Amino acid sequence: MSIDRIGGPPRPPGAVGPSQDAQPATGAEAFRVDSANPTAPTEDASLLGRLERGEISVDDYMTGRVEEAVAPLAAKLDPQALEFVKETLRDQLASDPVLIELVRRATEGIAAR
Repeated sequence: MSIDRIGGPPRPPGAVGPSQDAQPATGAEAFRVDSANPTAPTEDASLLGRLERGEISVDDYMTGRVEEAVAPLAAKLDPQALEFVKETLRDQLASDPVLIELVRRATEGIAAR
């Protein structure tokens, strides 16, 4: 005898006793991965990939990241306001201790190469 049906046969919801007609679920398909269509991100074209290969400096990397960050604002702000946002973001990246640490971690070991 089991306690709270632990160790006993499974029962379907709402049933009093064990199921005599238990059948596997229909329509279930096995999980498959299409190896011909990889979904891994291509790091080679990214700014970090270019930095790792030595194509750009850390300063160029930061400039590119700022450009990516403000890209959605380009159509919404006039050029002067957009430039102000870029300068403010760069100043924050250079002076905020938390952001400085994030940049250091992102580029750790890359700049020394």
